[in-house]
Amino acid sequence: MNTGIVNIRGKEYQTVALRVQKFREAHPDWELSTEIIKADDTVVIMQARIYTDLGKCIATGHAEEFRASSQINSTSALENAETSAIGRCLAAAGWGGMEFGSANEVQNAIHQQATPKKRATKSKEELVKLINEASSPEILSVFWKALSPEERELVRTEAAHKGAELKESKGVLKIGEPRDA
Repeated sequence: MNTGIVNIRGKEYQTVALRVQKFREAHPDWELSTEIIKADDTVVIMQARIYTDLGKCIATGHAEEFRASSQINSTSALENAETSAIGRCLAAAGWGGMEFGSANEVQNAIHQQATPKKRATKSKEELVKLINEASSPEILSVFWKALSPEERELVRTEAAHKGAELKESKGVLKIGEPRDA
């Protein structure tokens, strides 16, 4: 029997499905909405909001999933990000106890810690394309942090080859304009 409660390392967590059910039972006239903030070949960012029957937003939740981070995310990053955003939003509104991480998120985090990353190093061309397509300095920094040392070196080499100044400070990547030849 599925109770919606999962015991993970001696601590009980509610699944997002159970929290949504409790929310709907408590407030059938309230709205739980989600919005895709960004979705591309690399990352999915979702936002969830809860609105009262009077239209007042009482809670938000955000989630980010990288498509290359796991086999599941390679096909279902959008769904995972949406579920996580909903879970965080419900926790912010009081459904889910003291934990913002849902059972789904905690299980995923434990699995990722126990499973060594098995992803291929991206080619120089793929890396340059992904960095050039970063829509903001924040996304660029998140992307940079996810690179392996080998991938970072490929990017540094390519930047130097093109005469661009590449600086890293406290995990934040800044790319200066290419110098004129």
